[in-house]
Amino acid sequence: MSLLQEGVASAFAADGPIARMHGNPRPRQGQLAMAEAVARAIDLGEALAVEAGTGIGKTFAYLVPVLLSGRRALLSTATQALQDQLFARDIPAVSRALGLPVRTALLKGRASYVCLHRLEQALEGPASAGLRDPSITIGLSQVLRWARQSRSGDLAELEALDERSPLRPLVTSTRDNCLGSGCPQHAACHVNRARDEALHADWVVINHHLFYADQLLQESGVATLLPAAEVVVFDEAHQLNDTGIPFLGSMLSAGQLRELARDLATRGPQWARGQQPWAHLALTIEQAARAVASVPRQTDGRARRHRWQGDAPEGVGADAWMRCLSDLDHALASSLQALTATAQAAPDLERLRERVLGLRGVLHAIARLAPSGRSPGGARWVEWGEGHDWRVLWAPPDSSSLFQRLLVDNSSGARSWVFASATLGSDDDLSWFTRGLGLDAWPGLRTLQVPSPFDHAAQASLYVPHDLPEPGDASHTQALADAVARWASRLGGRTLVLTTTLRAAFRMASHLETLVAQGRCATLQVLVQGRLSKRTLLERFRRADVPSVLMASASFWEGVDLPGDALQLLVIDKLPFPPPDDPLMQARGQRLEARGLSAFNDAFVPEAAMALKQGAGRLIRAETDRGVMVIGDRRLLTRSYGNRLLAALPAMRRLVDEAEMEAALDALVLTRSSTRDRLLP
Repeated sequence: MSLLQEGVASAFAADGPIARMHGNPRPRQGQLAMAEAVARAIDLGEALAVEAGTGIGKTFAYLVPVLLSGRRALLSTATQALQDQLFARDIPAVSRALGLPVRTALLKGRASYVCLHRLEQALEGPASAGLRDPSITIGLSQVLRWARQSRSGDLAELEALDERSPLRPLVTSTRDNCLGSGCPQHAACHVNRARDEALHADWVVINHHLFYADQLLQESGVATLLPAAEVVVFDEAHQLNDTGIPFLGSMLSAGQLRELARDLATRGPQWARGQQPWAHLALTIEQAARAVASVPRQTDGRARRHRWQGDAPEGVGADAWMRCLSDLDHALASSLQALTATAQAAPDLERLRERVLGLRGVLHAIARLAPSGRSPGGARWVEWGEGHDWRVLWAPPDSSSLFQRLLVDNSSGARSWVFASATLGSDDDLSWFTRGLGLDAWPGLRTLQVPSPFDHAAQASLYVPHDLPEPGDASHTQALADAVARWASRLGGRTLVLTTTLRAAFRMASHLETLVAQGRCATLQVLVQGRLSKRTLLERFRRADVPSVLMASASFWEGVDLPGDALQLLVIDKLPFPPPDDPLMQARGQRLEARGLSAFNDAFVPEAAMALKQGAGRLIRAETDRGVMVIGDRRLLTRSYGNRLLAALPAMRRLVDEAEMEAALDALVLTRSSTRDRLLP
């Protein structure tokens, strides 16, 4: 046993500093097993993929050995909220417990920091149509007052400024519009300051987006954002594959074009007034972008992604599509000509010229790609969103190409790699995860599964109603909503419904609200994703005085922590298979079939198993939690793949009929500590 491994064992001993910090002398064997595996990977310069079930305490299991090793480290997680938690809470706690100081820096992408130059330009430059709105001007003034006092410039300090705010693009920079060393605010730039602090830190806390951005910058030979590190840890590693795909592909969107048009209309007159028809150029780009949004197309209203395998996307006429692309190209070419003639007037105009050149290059590259069925492992598609939003994309089926290149760079064992998550696979090789990143080609990769310490068989029950309509039947959603009304009324709310589509969440919520209004079930507060922010929905759901049912999809399948009595009934409407016409899943299936594997068994089923596992993880979050999980899809009992999906779930007690379901709900009501004033008739 190495010195590092001995130190790890001592830190997690029953009388060790970690146990004392928690006030719990009982050893946590799963946490120690993971920490010892991380220590071994650091000692040997190896790669480790570890699936640590809910309750293991995986954050401390990797922080302790990294801290004891004294190595420089990059710690990457999935979201900025998790970054903040790691930086502000978890790392200081471990450092205090072990008595070992560590210089830590928090680094986010440039869009997370206020750009002082663009903020000033938005306030002082010529008024555009957007800036004539008084609320925008007031908002900019509030941001300016905060920016003058903030040391970090991190927009997360402004709780009212969420990512959907129209102020965001006005007060932040992108790689395309940043002026670099030519910016008059270069010395005071918050992005530069954060990067400088990162270069001098022992540990840098980043997110997966920033990791990919840095890797692509290094490959382009332009620069690097992150310092060299001896250990790289990816927490929430199951999101790495999907996060990397956009970085490895190409995209052109209506949002990019609108932002370009806005900057043309403001920056052009500011630096080259009267030299070019800036307003007309901006309007031409906006009109071309709107034409793509409104191109006639046939759709069933469900498909979000329209495959583009031939001359035009599915459901779009080739002539109309080519005319839209030609008009857009002409609009970009006209702006490029105007900017080329005036670029020497100011750095802002030169950056605008480079942006137009880049966007036009992306348009040409995607439009001229061979149909995805004949291109090497890629997928091309168009997404039309609400209003005038759309995106044209090409992407590889997974992120394996980047990690295969990292393998070559790391052939000498210069770095240790740790990939950690609660859901990485259903087999010993964690093949769902390792195959997607190409880690199965890494020699010496070690995998480890550490099961949850929770006794799911005693704490949770699983019910699969056999009398619901088939999931493809139009009556399925309403029938399940009727059942949810009965169960939630009996339980007193405390119910989370996870749906495979947001449309299903809205439909179920609407039907449940009708039942409440008609007095056909108990008075329940019906919360639904999309009406309020995620934070507000969860805060209202946690309130013990209002029986609530929360209907949600997408991001609520993971990262939702509702321990205790707050959540006792988890309902999943359907098995979470990817859409069969999803271009990326089709590309993955084609790649697997080329290797002699099955697209359905080796791509679609594992994808559904991991999503189901993530969703199930919302129910039991502590050793004292109790609850029931319902999967409203009888295919789990009738199809051959049902056993594979059941095997991905924790071992729970099975309920066979409605009578047992009602008894289980009654038991939850009677045994929880806060029932006296919550019992419903």
